[in-house]
Amino acid sequence: MKSYFRFLSRNKLYTLINVAGLVISLMFIILIGDYTWRQYSIDSWHKHADQISLIGYQDIFYMWPQAAEEIKSMCPEIEKTCCVLSQNGRIKHGQAEVKNAENEHGIIMLTDSTFFSMFDFELTEGDRRTALDAPDKCVITERLAKSLFGDKNPIGESLQIIGDHNLMLGSEDPYDSTLVYTVSAVAKNLDHTVLPNETQLIASMQRYPQIMGFQLQNEYFAYTGNGTPKAFFQLHPGTSLDSKIKVIQDHLSKNYSSFVDHSKVSFTPLTDIMFAPQNKGMGLLKGDKMRLRILLAAVLAILFFAITNYINLTVANTGFRAKEMATRKLFGSNQHQISLKLVAESTLLVAISFAIGLVLAVCFQDDVANLFKGKIDLINDISWGTLSVCLGFILLLGIISGVLPSWHISRFQPIDIVKGSFRFHSKMVLGKIFIILQNVVTVTMLTAALVIWLQLNHLIHAPLGFNTENIYSIYPPFDKSGEVRNMLEKMPFVEEIGALNGTSLTLYSNSMSTIKRDGKDIHIQRSMMNKKAFDILGLKIKKDFGATNGGVYLNEEAIRQLGYTEDTREIDWGRGEKSPICGILYDFHCVNVLKEVEPFAIIYLEEFKEPSYYYLIAKTNGDKKALAAFQDMFRKMDIPEEQLNGYANSFDYFIAETFADQQNTLKIITLFTFVAIIISIMGFIGMSLFFIRQRQKEIGIRKIMGSTSHEVMMLMLRTFCAPLLVSFIIAIPLSWYIMHDWLTNFSYRIELKPWIFIITCIFALLVAVLSVGLQIIKAARTNPAESIKTE
Repeated sequence: MKSYFRFLSRNKLYTLINVAGLVISLMFIILIGDYTWRQYSIDSWHKHADQISLIGYQDIFYMWPQAAEEIKSMCPEIEKTCCVLSQNGRIKHGQAEVKNAENEHGIIMLTDSTFFSMFDFELTEGDRRTALDAPDKCVITERLAKSLFGDKNPIGESLQIIGDHNLMLGSEDPYDSTLVYTVSAVAKNLDHTVLPNETQLIASMQRYPQIMGFQLQNEYFAYTGNGTPKAFFQLHPGTSLDSKIKVIQDHLSKNYSSFVDHSKVSFTPLTDIMFAPQNKGMGLLKGDKMRLRILLAAVLAILFFAITNYINLTVANTGFRAKEMATRKLFGSNQHQISLKLVAESTLLVAISFAIGLVLAVCFQDDVANLFKGKIDLINDISWGTLSVCLGFILLLGIISGVLPSWHISRFQPIDIVKGSFRFHSKMVLGKIFIILQNVVTVTMLTAALVIWLQLNHLIHAPLGFNTENIYSIYPPFDKSGEVRNMLEKMPFVEEIGALNGTSLTLYSNSMSTIKRDGKDIHIQRSMMNKKAFDILGLKIKKDFGATNGGVYLNEEAIRQLGYTEDTREIDWGRGEKSPICGILYDFHCVNVLKEVEPFAIIYLEEFKEPSYYYLIAKTNGDKKALAAFQDMFRKMDIPEEQLNGYANSFDYFIAETFADQQNTLKIITLFTFVAIIISIMGFIGMSLFFIRQRQKEIGIRKIMGSTSHEVMMLMLRTFCAPLLVSFIIAIPLSWYIMHDWLTNFSYRIELKPWIFIITCIFALLVAVLSVGLQIIKAARTNPAESIKTE
């Protein structure tokens, strides 16, 4: 290998381009490989994984804990049940305290006593059979044990669990933060599971009202800030609940008034929960197959760029190695031995690049995991299996990268060197093909990034049927609505202030009424607002009967679902409660334009009576400092920094948050497009140097014959850019097809205009021209006398 390393050291640009391209692409291959493996093998390691299912409806995983036991008693197929519910809160031991960090799922997980017999989470201390057999016992993870107790054995120690009191139904408040829990076991940090990996404490479900602050009642659809209660069923081997779906649905419909009759009960296997459509990412880890496909396509694209750069540059530099290989033949090496040597060299380069890429992957794995919205743990995922896969991948990549260059280099005969007639000239046919393919991918990725950005901007600013511009939601702490309102009135950029209660049009808060109509439950979003709020939102009235205090405005969808006519003047809420109808509103979209129009009832109030709780909307004059001022107001009220976005933010912010997945997709595509462009630029530079070196004598002769530097430059650029123009012919219909297919997923979407493709092609052309331009200018200005001496 000495001759190979000598060649690499003498051709530093060649080495840099190849190693950098391979390192970057292999780093992402390693990261995405681990990410993908984790996504598809999650929870498969449990002993009874194939017997465990999660009950849910067609659109959500949800089940009352009391209903889970009732279903078990009805179905002999069920061996055991386990209900799970995540909760935000604080965990205290003496003066030490641990609480949720920003963007964490609940660190407290409430479960049944069957949790450690159904699931195989490892305990480092304690007995899994008795860990949760009493309501005052709790299991903590290694992370919490280290945080609260250090090196001290935590078994038998006392803790307080103070859950976030975010909802209470009825007048009775079972919330009690003074209860004491005893640590019965220590579990390894949750990993490779769909259950929240942030969980730090597992407590008995028997005390959930004390931790959550409310009782899960049959007549209410109960949920917390971390999602809904979930029920896992472990079935007897070889059994199924498919035949019991109708029986279960009838039972729920009869005994749980908030159960939606048309919702079909489903049972999702444990290993399928990650990608199930019912998984909303609240209280469970959520996978996205579309994101996985995008990641795999993007990383394969940049790997293709790196490999083609290696093949291109190696073949282009054949002249430098051909003499060496022909000489080896003179000393007895045969064609097969030389080919093996060249493949071994490419494999070695891949191996070195893989090692560097692995180090970088470990360094950046947390940042990439946040971007991918998943978990990557390279060090802990190392095993004999993963090592074997990596070695096989390195060997395969080395062979693919080395076969074509070895064929080119080893085909030269020793007689050419003996005669002194060795010359190497290439028409760069292979290089041009690879340049075309690279540029097709680049233009497609650029087009995808641009179209996704345009579509997102289109959705965020779409007309919803009410005003959103320069309007902010303000959520005062409990019983401080009047105080916050007074402070807002003193801010010079605040033009109007309105008060609301119940469901906001951004659905940041939610209130719903269920009305029975012809034996069917109709769920209506319900909001109370004063005249100022009504005017600020600019809701459009289709038919006005006259506003009365306590009267109701219904939107068109509510009128349709209730079966009313446009002349109906009273709404019957049930249980003898009726309200006059003030008018009919044109339909509007809550949150974003893609969300289906919901039936909505707006209860009109002249003003909220003090003291009472309500939240506010503030219309500003467009001052950019408004948000900072609102949040600073809450900062002075000791609201934690990580919660400020929830207390005050613009309507546009809440709308944009509903497109978080699409924004994340845009970030991923933009990142990989940028990486692909960098790798292709390096390839352009390397190829242009070889191209110019081959035609250096031609350039000199042309100048001697009277051509100007400008004419020579234009000739070189035309020759180099011709493959790019071919790539545009291929890339434009390909990118149109891909993005047109993607846009069909949206009911409200942009049109693919010609200027989108023109811009991306011009940008790709400029990148290529700037990449090779400096070398071409330098070659064109070289003294012809120097150029014709070279061969």
